[in-house]
Amino acid sequence: MSRSRHWAWVLWLAWAVPMAGMGAPPGSKPTPSTPTYRWVDEQGDVHYSDQVPPEEIKQRRTKLDAQGREVGVVEAAKTPEQLRREQQLRQLRTQQDKILAEQRDRDLSLLRTYRSEQEMYRALQGKLDTLDGLVKINEANRQRQQDLLRGHEQRAADLERQGQPVPQALRDNIAATRRQLAEFGERIRRLEADKREITERFAKDIARYRAIAAQQKNTSTEALGAGLFDFGGGSKQDNQEIVISAIPCAIGPVCNRAWSLAKQYVLKSGGVDALSLETERILQTAPPANDDQFGLTVTRIAGRTEDILFLDVRCRPSSVGEALCAGAGVREVRLGFKPYIEAGLAGGGSASVPR
Repeated sequence: MSRSRHWAWVLWLAWAVPMAGMGAPPGSKPTPSTPTYRWVDEQGDVHYSDQVPPEEIKQRRTKLDAQGREVGVVEAAKTPEQLRREQQLRQLRTQQDKILAEQRDRDLSLLRTYRSEQEMYRALQGKLDTLDGLVKINEANRQRQQDLLRGHEQRAADLERQGQPVPQALRDNIAATRRQLAEFGERIRRLEADKREITERFAKDIARYRAIAAQQKNTSTEALGAGLFDFGGGSKQDNQEIVISAIPCAIGPVCNRAWSLAKQYVLKSGGVDALSLETERILQTAPPANDDQFGLTVTRIAGRTEDILFLDVRCRPSSVGEALCAGAGVREVRLGFKPYIEAGLAGGGSASVPR
């Protein structure tokens, strides 16, 4: 339909609507009207019709009532590429939800296991005391084996100075004692490594406990994390080109470096000084407090040979929040994630960060 026919349609509506209720006899039932659709074709021409031609099915169209008011929307048919990207996004978010749910379970377990930070420190000290006791036992055993070895080696040296052969039994005792010394040394090394690992784990748990305890002041234990995992802006955003903010990285030093770059990106793009949650698998800013704010989350999704770093955006569950998540600013944040990581890994500095 040309633009001139469009205006003819508008003029017809202006005449037909006032007349619609005048011709029906008293007591008669109104006949249901066929909906009218409005769409714009690839050439930019506007069309109105109660029948949409098959070649125009792919176009987005609005449904109009008898008064010409918009009463519904039929979205454009999605291309195979759009459908593929939608499926990829759903899969990434499913894996992300699993990681976040596991973290929430750990948070709840911390709150149920410990009543205060002081109790956590006492538990840590108890574990360290137990390991220290085992270290002392193994050190005492190693010292006894050291003394025994010294005696064996002294006897062997005396025999050699006298020009006598060292008996095979003495040689075997020396070898066995040396093996025992090595075993006790390895046990002590493992125990010391356990002490460092437990201390580091407790330090992270205590920091997390402090954060969730502060959050718990404003919510119940059962509601802990409610709203943190709501990624708003679904319908409006998904009707546009979907941006997959994800990058694979080889497991090991490369991915660890990419994870550090992801943290830099989140802090700069989110305009925050610190993260509300930082673990080996999650980087998360505070949830948006207002409709004009958004939050960022990066999850490290584990694979067999490579991990995937996936960035997602959280907006408030409101029309303003959805519009924000579907807007140009959030789109720029999504688009900038992968180039930023790639530039950092390439050693050529980092790409620009959206402001």
